[in-house]
Amino acid sequence: MAQRKRHTGWKAVALGLTLSLLLSGCSFTGLDARSLMRPPKPTGEKANIYNLLEEKAGRNFTLKYPASGDYRSAIIQYNLCGDFTQEALAFYQRGDNDTTVNLLFTQKVNGKWKDIGTFSTPGAQVDHVCFGDMNGDGVDEVIVGWGSSASSANTVSIYYYQNQKMNELKVDQSYSGMSVMDFDGDGKKELLTVDIPTDIQQPLTAQLFRMQGSALQLMGSTRMEAGIVKLSNLKEGNVSAKQPGVLLDCVQTSGKTLSELLYWNKAKKTLTAPLYSAQSPQQNVTMRDVAISSCDINNDRIIEFPIVTRLPGYVGVSSDDVGSETQWIQFNSASGNYSTAASMIFNSRDGYSITLPDKWKNAITTRQDVGARTLTVSSFNVSGGTVGKALLVAQVFTQSEWNAKEKTKGFEQVLSDGSLVVAISCPTPSDPLAVPAAQLKKCFQFITTDSST
Repeated sequence: MAQRKRHTGWKAVALGLTLSLLLSGCSFTGLDARSLMRPPKPTGEKANIYNLLEEKAGRNFTLKYPASGDYRSAIIQYNLCGDFTQEALAFYQRGDNDTTVNLLFTQKVNGKWKDIGTFSTPGAQVDHVCFGDMNGDGVDEVIVGWGSSASSANTVSIYYYQNQKMNELKVDQSYSGMSVMDFDGDGKKELLTVDIPTDIQQPLTAQLFRMQGSALQLMGSTRMEAGIVKLSNLKEGNVSAKQPGVLLDCVQTSGKTLSELLYWNKAKKTLTAPLYSAQSPQQNVTMRDVAISSCDINNDRIIEFPIVTRLPGYVGVSSDDVGSETQWIQFNSASGNYSTAASMIFNSRDGYSITLPDKWKNAITTRQDVGARTLTVSSFNVSGGTVGKALLVAQVFTQSEWNAKEKTKGFEQVLSDGSLVVAISCPTPSDPLAVPAAQLKKCFQFITTDSST
């Protein structure tokens, strides 16, 4: 996984909160190609596999490493045959001028590794590798995403063990994002592909496939918004109670981000995208200017998606100075309804978020002073459209400023990373909307962002 860092020098803190690309499990979006140098020769059991590679490819070969996912090694040991032992697969190129990527499957027989299948993909790079039982035989198949260095048309192949050898099933479908999981609850994994068309005026599409024996069957497909240029995040898991699916965060040509939700509707036997409306395209309520990604915000094992709304007040003030409220929304597949799991304010400049207390719902606004590094939460009269008293002032101090105590009177520390301190004051504790400082301290969290964005 990519290293993570926090805005404005904050150290990364573990949270169930992500702003940007967030990938996990056997799901992936696009290709992150990298230049690879030949690594030191492996040791132990992998050294014996390496020796077989030298026999197959000659000495001047290069190992190729998957660009994303949980399996990043060029040589992966895994039980491919269901015999309670580990076989292995290895990705390599034969020489400096050979653009073909080869995939070798090998099995240890009588103490020696032997070839049980070799395949090649011209002009390809290894995007992603994952495993899952797709045909219900109790043995995991190997799913490999291939990304071309010459185009954005990524492809996928499924490799399965049959008749004492590995076999290849090429999927006749390009992808921009993929997921392998049990979508329909039958105990077998299915393959979901999401494809951004070359003509961005055409809609984003998704297809769900199941494996039947040694063939692939299309279960269903659906269309979503047009004008998508990138999938910034594909998050797989439960998208409702006991309802597996994926949430996509999609970047439009305008630079804005929107979310799409995909799941298999067992009652209707259709692949469903409830956030998309064919009658009202470009009206997705999740459209936002900030790169906040879908995630399980409250650790209930259900993925939520964000809806970002500009807070009221301060007409004419720079939009950067007036904050936004982010509501984390949870889908209910049984009723088709939505509910709010949490509401937050993100101070992305200073690297923290505030979970809003219930009594502040539709009753506050914020203003940020970038120079002073303060964020003020004030009451707001909705009917009159006026800003009221300050309920909370959050300020960032350097550690030395905090230790000197010259500018910190009336503030209480809520977060610290050793170099910077976030502190709060509550100037109107008797206001009907006031929240005790002890309670507010629990509402602050550090923001983490992926260093690749």
